[in-house]
Amino acid sequence: MIELSDILNTSNRIERTRQMLSFIDQIDDRQMAGIIEGFRDAGWVDYNRSEYTMLISAWMDRDPFTAIAYLDTNETDSWTRKTAISAWAADNPEAAANAIQGLEDEGKVNAWVVGLIEGIARNDPEGALRAVVNLPGGDTKMQAIREILPEVVIRGADFAGDWIEQIDEPKLQRDTAKRLAHSLARRDPESASDWISKISTVETRRDASEVVSEIYAQEDLNGAMQWAESLPQNTMTEAAEGVAKHLTRKDPAEAALWLQKLGNDPDLDGARFHFLQEAGRRDPQTALENVSTLSQAKDQERYYRDILNRWKKDDQGAAVAWAVANSETLPPKVLKSVLPKEKKKK
Repeated sequence: MIELSDILNTSNRIERTRQMLSFIDQIDDRQMAGIIEGFRDAGWVDYNRSEYTMLISAWMDRDPFTAIAYLDTNETDSWTRKTAISAWAADNPEAAANAIQGLEDEGKVNAWVVGLIEGIARNDPEGALRAVVNLPGGDTKMQAIREILPEVVIRGADFAGDWIEQIDEPKLQRDTAKRLAHSLARRDPESASDWISKISTVETRRDASEVVSEIYAQEDLNGAMQWAESLPQNTMTEAAEGVAKHLTRKDPAEAALWLQKLGNDPDLDGARFHFLQEAGRRDPQTALENVSTLSQAKDQERYYRDILNRWKKDDQGAAVAWAVANSETLPPKVLKSVLPKEKKKK
């Protein structure tokens, strides 16, 4: 039999996999624990995850109860436990769930439970979600639901829309939707934007729209603008944030006009913040001319001060000239911080 160390030194990935399969076929079940332990003790796991997974999966396939008992007693690595139970749960979720009943883990996350959910999700993301929602709140629940998301994403936005609506806990639904929105938008921003439009829960739709708008605007700024404008008012204000950021980087003046066209809803302040942060560096005069659109006086004062002081460092004459020309409308504290002493208002 070829030595395991020789297999791991094989540079050709296809040949290495072939040799591993042949090696596993020749192993007696009673040898598995020793081989797994030797693999780990030799320090091979971090650099040979695929091969280690093959060994663990083969052991779970042949003798899952012995494997689980060994790993529960001798293995502290959460990744190994998760990988082991996931392989079995993909084929026999009920048996896998029964086998790990009551098993604990030393860390904050129970890797047995997370691996179970990951395995179920490969064939049944909806069934995996049903299993997750019955878990007590905490890190294990959050990590378990994250393991389902790749399977939801590959099934597309329509599936994702139905799937996310099955989460009854408001905060969990919002947090999950934001993660899902990022993955869906990276895959297909236009499809993700359609998904956003169909989410029935307002707060979830708002949170997810902000994530999608950031990515959509990077890929297709005009498309993102049209999409944001088409959304209900309570969602458009959030979707406008990513659009405002990228539109301002392209053309601050156009961004200012676009935001003005969206109206004077105070909820647009988030988008206005993005505009002012970007325009303040690129076109401070245009930024300053739009600070007054913010709904809160304290925010207006902060942005007037920040933009003028930054502008003053780059071009003191221009910043002071603008402050003098607009001295009647600027907050007194801001004016005092910008003007030279001899030009301060009396």
